[in-house]
Amino acid sequence: MREEQGQLPLDEQPGLLEDHRLERWLASVRNPDPSRAAQGKRPHRESRHEEAGPASADAAYSWAQRVQYAVGHAVNRYYAAEPEFRQHADSGELVDYRWPRRISYFDSEKSYWELKDQVIRSLASFFAANGYEGKRPVLLYEQFETYVPELELNLSMIFQVAWQRGNREGLHLQKFVVEYDPQVLDGYRHAARVFCRHAFGTDPSVIEVYTVLGGERIELTLEDVPYEKSLDYLKLAYSGMEEEQKSGCGCGCGRQESEPITGSAPC
Repeated sequence: MREEQGQLPLDEQPGLLEDHRLERWLASVRNPDPSRAAQGKRPHRESRHEEAGPASADAAYSWAQRVQYAVGHAVNRYYAAEPEFRQHADSGELVDYRWPRRISYFDSEKSYWELKDQVIRSLASFFAANGYEGKRPVLLYEQFETYVPELELNLSMIFQVAWQRGNREGLHLQKFVVEYDPQVLDGYRHAARVFCRHAFGTDPSVIEVYTVLGGERIELTLEDVPYEKSLDYLKLAYSGMEEEQKSGCGCGCGRQESEPITGSAPC
């Protein structure tokens, strides 16, 4: 199927719906304030040879994006280690590895240190109580793409952490976020459900979100949500994203980034 699609003319190839673009678009719909939208955008370079000073690049990221990036690296490094060595891991060192160095990115020096301490405590608590001691995740910050015939789209997703609960059970997906945004998480729920059914043959057994500032575990249930509703959701979202891209919106949903700072693909 993938080879056949590759032979199609460019104008006949299926569209691509990427989960990180969907999340940014949903966040921009929820937060239409131009000043906040500008703060959350990634830097855009017209050319690889364009010179952009540190100040202009730094201003393009919000503190939440920077914290998300640090969290992504911390989680990735923790679960990439051999299971027997994880007990010796220090959450403070893991978070500090990619924690923003400039206090000016935050509202105040007090906020800078309080947020860092909160993230360290939250991740330490999560690691200790996760329940998968001695096991390796089957997916760790890996990106996949699958074709969804009902949508005539390729769906791309980056899975932060996924565990196999049993031979006949679907995956246990875990997602780490800085701030709770129900609209973004609802989009993730539908996208993960459709992707897993097509790529892995079954729905996820659990879709769990962990908020690193609130320290809360949130389960995104699929009960009483027909599969067709998830398809309709993605179809409408993709149409909305394409429409805004054509109209030249400023939310950044149509851009391609090689190095996401959100922590969705630690480098």
